[in-house]
Amino acid sequence: MKPQLRSVVLARAWQRIPGVAVLSAPDGGPLTRTVKKIIDPLVVRTAARPRLGRPLLDEASAAEVTQLLLADAPRLHATAEWFTHLKKQRRALRITAGNVQDVCFPLAYELATGFGTPGPDAAETAAAALRDLHGERATGADDLAGYLADPRVAADLTEELHRRWHAATPADDLLSAEGIAQLAEFVETLADSAWRALAESGAGHALGLALRGPGGSAAVAKAVQEISGTTAPDLGLQRGDHTAVPPLSRRDETGAELLERSVERRVRATLRRTPADDRAPVADLVDEELSRVAVGFGLERPALAGCFALGVVVAPALRPLDGAASTAVPEFARRLNAQVAREGYVLHARRALAGGTPLTPRPDPGLVRELREFAKQFLGRLWIRLHGFDVRGETPADAADVRDLVTGVVRSTSLDLRTKVRRALVARLPELEAAS
Repeated sequence: MKPQLRSVVLARAWQRIPGVAVLSAPDGGPLTRTVKKIIDPLVVRTAARPRLGRPLLDEASAAEVTQLLLADAPRLHATAEWFTHLKKQRRALRITAGNVQDVCFPLAYELATGFGTPGPDAAETAAAALRDLHGERATGADDLAGYLADPRVAADLTEELHRRWHAATPADDLLSAEGIAQLAEFVETLADSAWRALAESGAGHALGLALRGPGGSAAVAKAVQEISGTTAPDLGLQRGDHTAVPPLSRRDETGAELLERSVERRVRATLRRTPADDRAPVADLVDEELSRVAVGFGLERPALAGCFALGVVVAPALRPLDGAASTAVPEFARRLNAQVAREGYVLHARRALAGGTPLTPRPDPGLVRELREFAKQFLGRLWIRLHGFDVRGETPADAADVRDLVTGVVRSTSLDLRTKVRRALVARLPELEAAS
């Protein structure tokens, strides 16, 4: 059987589940937010089963997705009923924070898991859940701010941060020929054996740690060029020629560079992505992040550091405004660049820059800059995704998972830029009509 579109598989299964209209689109399939907030993370659990999140599903994967949805039908029906109660109580409590679906879809599923179908006290239960959710979210950030505001605690943590950082920073170059060869083999072959070798090695950490020495940026650029045949632009990893020790507090950040983000900012990200019931004490979260910051690329697990090293190697090839990548670039990197370069908004921007269309005589400089810095934005998203994996203790299972992860991050970066282009064009519509 030919591969099937995942969206079609989801829609067919969803239409067999009764009582989920409030979670459904007009065509009877699940809403986009239902997929994003309930189906993918909670039912199918694509973080643990990446093969089930691919746009095209083979016969076995399509059957597994269908089975998971139908097996969860009673809970999804209860989720729809709880969502109705949550919406009513949200209005009654005058809660306006966040999009109602983003906030209430996962909470409704949680209530369905804990209580089943809503009973006579559903209104009170929904109100209490909303108060707990919004209150605890604020408390996590407040606890972190209060903890770091203590001068003695801040001084001790800063000293410990510097101790761990310098203990992990190598005195000699760790970028061995073997490590570069392992990374190069995986970029070229995307084979499971090559991935296992890279994931179990210290090559990813070594590449990240190499950025800390004098001239670290040049050393990594040389390694990237050796692997991919591409000159590395500014990838937004650090301000100078080597990575500085990140500050403890967000107020002490001197820029937006990826590897120099404060410990506070990183812990706040952990608080946002961790349910209140699963959170460790703030002091423990900070200590965990100090250990994570100290290692190469700020990712504790070697497999995740290897994943990010792959991103660093392919990122320089992501130059959609330049068209097709050179044939000297590894095939995977060429495919990633082509994925973006053939987007209509990119072709439009290239024609506009070449003066080939009268509709855009003055391309938006901000959007052009973002397209030129696509590699930097891609790496920012990839690191955030991998940091989340690190916090949750997850790693890609095989080479296909790594490929899908990187491809998905490129896709989401491109979709964000496409949305910005559409908004800019709508805002300039009167001007464009006059020009035409």
